[in-house]
Formats: sequence, C-alpha cells, structure tokens
Amino acid sequence: MKTPTTWIIAASALIAFAFPSIATSCQVDFDLIGDGQWWRVLTGHFTHFDGSHLFWDLLMFVALGVACERKHRRLFPIAMAVMAAGITASIGYWCDSIGIYRGLSGIDTGLFVWFVIDQCRASWSANEKKTAAMWLIPAIGLVGKSIYEATTGQTMFVDSSTFTPLVESHLAGAAIGAGVSTIAAIISGFQAGTPTYQRTLRSAC
Repeated sequence: MKTPTTWIIAASALIAFAFPSIATSCQVDFDLIGDGQWWRVLTGHFTHFDGSHLFWDLLMFVALGVACERKHRRLFPIAMAVMAAGITASIGYWCDSIGIYRGLSGIDTGLFVWFVIDQCRASWSANEKKTAAMWLIPAIGLVGKSIYEATTGQTMFVDSSTFTPLVESHLAGAAIGAGVSTIAAIISGFQAGTPTYQRTLRSAC
C-alpha cells in the first residue's frame, strides 16, 4: 500500500463515526486535554458531528491525502501529526470559547495548500509559467471560501446547523500546509544534491 497513513486515518474516522462512544473518547475536549488526555490533540480530527460533516471532510481528505502521500511518503505521517497538533493548539489559543472540536476540515485545508504549492512548484521548475499561474486559481478560491465563511458564519459545503464552523482551523491548516510544503521542497533539494534555495538563486542570476 503506497498511502497507508491516509487510509488508516480514513478508517479511524469511519470507526469513530460508527461508534459514538469512541468519538466521544477521541474528540478534542480542551478541559479533558488539560486534565492529561493528550491523545485528543491528535485524534479529535478523526471525529465528526454528523454524516454530512464526515462525508465532505473524508472525501477531500482521501483525495488530497493520497496525492500528497504518494509524493512525500516519509514526510506525510509527520506532517499529519504536526497539522493535527498545530490546528488543535491554534483553536485552543484563538477560540477560547470553544470547548469541543471535531473534524478533518483544518487538515483538509492544509493538504489542499500543500498540494497546490507542489503543483505550482513543479510547473515552474518545468518552465511552464502559465500552468503555474493557473494553479493559483484554486488558491484564490480558498481565500474566497474563507472570507465567505468568516463573514457569514456558514460553511459552503457542509450543513453546519449542528456545530459552529471555525475559520481559524482552516487558516491554521493553510499556514501549516504552506510550511510543510516548504520543508518538503528543502528536503527534496538536498536529496537531489542541490538545495532548493541554491537552485532558485542560480536561476535568478
């Protein structure tokens, strides 16, 4: 299996949804995290509030997760842990009125940013400047989606009548995704024998 981490997380989300007691034991609950239940920092993202929430989150996660993990097999599991922990920490810091959090949408956003930057970078390296510019269109769409959700308090795809959507989780995911993409590019540059920043400088000279 070329993308084990993606499918393990997907299966975990399905199991958590099928057994509500597991979801309750795994969801991000900041009071219980403060009492020492640290696993919730990671596992809370596998839990969801309803079927619609699970469907859209999991659909995006599998599509983007498979694409990113195929290209970055060694880095991907670490990236997932960093995204999960970073998003949870961001929610805890910026949304102090939120006691419970569930969902993969923040991680989905991080994967989306990672994937788009990968495509832009690959197109640019292949001297396909127009294609690289076209990949900015989905990024603009993400910005528009975030603005819509921030101003309306509603999600574009998921029925959010049973929970409060948090744009902060998406913004945190996007920032971490951009950071992970940069780290992945640096690692790839060193593995190829020429650090990415050196190749950038040479092409500019």
